[in-house]
Amino acid sequence: MNKTKKNTRGITLITLVITIIVLLILAGVTIAALSGDNGILTRAKEAKEKTEQAQQKEEETLLNMENVLGVYNFKNVNKSDTNPGGTVPENSSVLENDANNGIVIKDQNNNEWVWVEVPKTTVFSGLTIDTSKELTEQNYNDIRDKLIAYVTPYRSSYSDEWYDGCGLTSEKYKTVYQNMLKKVYTYGGFWIGRYEAGIDGSIDDLTKARTSLSARITTGVEPKSINQKDAIPYNYVYCSEAQALAEEMAPNSKYMTSLMFGIQWDLVCKFLEVKGGLTEEDINLNSNGWGNYSDVTRTITSNKAKQKGELWTIITGTKPASNVLLSTGATDETKKMNIYDLAGNEREWTLEKAPSNTEPCVYRGGGSSNKGSGYPVIGQSNYNIVYDRDGIGFRVTMYAE
Repeated sequence: MNKTKKNTRGITLITLVITIIVLLILAGVTIAALSGDNGILTRAKEAKEKTEQAQQKEEETLLNMENVLGVYNFKNVNKSDTNPGGTVPENSSVLENDANNGIVIKDQNNNEWVWVEVPKTTVFSGLTIDTSKELTEQNYNDIRDKLIAYVTPYRSSYSDEWYDGCGLTSEKYKTVYQNMLKKVYTYGGFWIGRYEAGIDGSIDDLTKARTSLSARITTGVEPKSINQKDAIPYNYVYCSEAQALAEEMAPNSKYMTSLMFGIQWDLVCKFLEVKGGLTEEDINLNSNGWGNYSDVTRTITSNKAKQKGELWTIITGTKPASNVLLSTGATDETKKMNIYDLAGNEREWTLEKAPSNTEPCVYRGGGSSNKGSGYPVIGQSNYNIVYDRDGIGFRVTMYAE
């Protein structure tokens, strides 16, 4: 009797051991099946990556087809509010098609433009204008007043008003200004330069960089201005010279380009608040968090970046917290909604007029020699018509004729 019990216990123990061994083997096989080079998890990861690559390739193919056909299917665009597709110049390509990140196009001259959305249903509520007919002075005033009301927190105390020395005749100023208003009302937005205007060919030929001794601008002779990454900013220019250079950037005869009007600068600020996640404080009070200023460091992300202290030189790694002017697009840390360096780096001439008759020329924003707390992006100053400096450049806007 006792022998039988002992044998039963022995058999039970052996069975348990065998069961554990079998379970361990099965577990090992399962783990191997899941995590090996040909395991389920590895294959699932590879399948996920291939799916994402195929999706990206499909999107690129679609973008290429849209570029060839000239029909653009931008993402996250409410066409009752804004219609960038109706204003893309011929022979342009789309670099970024998602409105939530900032739509970017590149024209036939390789200049890059960002769409600034001005939501029509919000801004022009209660205003109906037939743009197929010639607009009246009252129509233009109504559009202007609606825009001013929309950008109230950022509205400059200066005005969009002609003065002798801005680079345009009074008739041309009025034509450009009214055309801008009409296009903003019609399409719910406008294009601005992705970068501060740069000097063509300057990144590889630093002798093209301007200094206080540079000759005055002669359009058609001086290096043209470009709206591209990796260029030395076009500085030491009068406001009128900046306007002349801006006009030459038009991609074809169907489009006009110019310096930004004050209302456009304010609209960009509002756009960055609404779509770019910035606060009124970031724009009105302290722009250190997203600009190249003298009291902040910046991580350099372009492998062709240049810096200027006394002279232009190569820069890698980190820009120190000091007065260092950077080439265009040198760091992604100064990019908002795909617009670079609106805060800091260069102060930028506009077509606004200051109340002073002796110093009517207006620039906006701050520069690399300033602190973001004292010179936020909304900042403004004025000088005479023959004023130029290292820290003052310009940015170009574009709209259809």
